[in-house]
Amino acid sequence: MTTTTTTEAPTTARRRVPIAVRGAQLLLLVPLGAFQLVATIVFSIVMPLHGKDYIAAGWAPVMALACIVTALRLGRGSARTLRTALILLAAQTAFCLLKLIAFGESAALVFLAVTAACAGLLALPAARRHFRA
Repeated sequence: MTTTTTTEAPTTARRRVPIAVRGAQLLLLVPLGAFQLVATIVFSIVMPLHGKDYIAAGWAPVMALACIVTALRLGRGSARTLRTALILLAAQTAFCLLKLIAFGESAALVFLAVTAACAGLLALPAARRHFRA
């Protein structure tokens, strides 16, 4: 009589990341992260900065880099990452209002809409369950 032993690795159940969270990741990563970072660098080089321009030129790249890092971690389902994302969305909103009011840039409305869409995706029930579990 022969005995066989199997040495299978224990399987860990990976839960799927909801589409709402993936959508929020995309919005944080591309328009609020990478695009904003590149645009800030390009505009800072091409256009001369004066006075209040330095506020936006300093604020935007820090916020954009934070959005990129947070977007890459959002799928893990950490409540801390969700809080960070929501704080960044509040900072994005404040930045958009600064650009709209102080600089009169109507393009800020587009980023305000993207920020609202991202917050809306994170508020959906599937996304909330993802961060609760």
